[in-house]
Amino acid sequence: MPALAIGVLAALGASALFALAMGLQTYEARQESVERALRFSLFMRLVRRPRWVAGAALGILGWVCQAYALTKAPLTLVQPLLGTTLVFLLFVAMRQLGEHVGRREAFAALAVAGGVPLLALTTPARHASHSGGARLWTTLAVLAALSLVPLGLRGAARSASLLVPFGAGLAFALEGLATKFVADDYTTRVWAGAVGWLVLMALAGILGTLGEMSALQSRPVTHVGPLIFALTTFIPVALAPLLAHEWWPSSPLRLAGLVIGILATGGGAAALATVQVGGALARESVEPVEVT
Repeated sequence: MPALAIGVLAALGASALFALAMGLQTYEARQESVERALRFSLFMRLVRRPRWVAGAALGILGWVCQAYALTKAPLTLVQPLLGTTLVFLLFVAMRQLGEHVGRREAFAALAVAGGVPLLALTTPARHASHSGGARLWTTLAVLAALSLVPLGLRGAARSASLLVPFGAGLAFALEGLATKFVADDYTTRVWAGAVGWLVLMALAGILGTLGEMSALQSRPVTHVGPLIFALTTFIPVALAPLLAHEWWPSSPLRLAGLVIGILATGGGAAALATVQVGGALARESVEPVEVT
């Protein structure tokens, strides 16, 4: 099987695992008081919940699939494919939560399905290398600084502000870039670099997860999920030519196909926000517990 096809399958597998993880973790996060939002104590309580831990394990397995996909396919292809997580989340809602899927949702899913092969046909070649120096570190520092902004919020804004899922999305975008760099250094056997990127990836993942769980305490997943996945899709793709040596096609036809594929995949995933997944999860959950 061609390496590109293996990469596509691995990315789709990661998306399915991320959807299952998000469903499990959303349910458990809503059992905790919003007063714990963006606090380490929220993590300490969630890790005692078997369902949340099971979701975390699925998320880690999804990351393994994502990293493997990046050893076979370019970042410009893998990141938009991760937006299909919302399609799988829709399937989870249908099968486990009894949600009705309307015409608009079906059309959005078809847009994602149509964007995947278009991306595969027009995506730039994968390069097992990335930029260095001031360009790389300045970009990463800006992303990291912006993702930390929600930690400065106080009171109810720590879970209710749109800055919380926005910061989580930026943190996950940083994690996605670090995962790409881990895959590069693994391919080229630069072990010290791979370890360093793993550390950055883990820190960004923890920050993103904390922000995501905090946002989901007071907002439906249909608000949080699309914003996070839009940021984790389009920021790495936009930075791929600058940082990952994945130059977009010079052919106008291929370039148009790539742009349409990205918009179809990302836009279709965002349109799935209209599905009442969040409402179904909320109906299954209980009221947040009081802090004692």
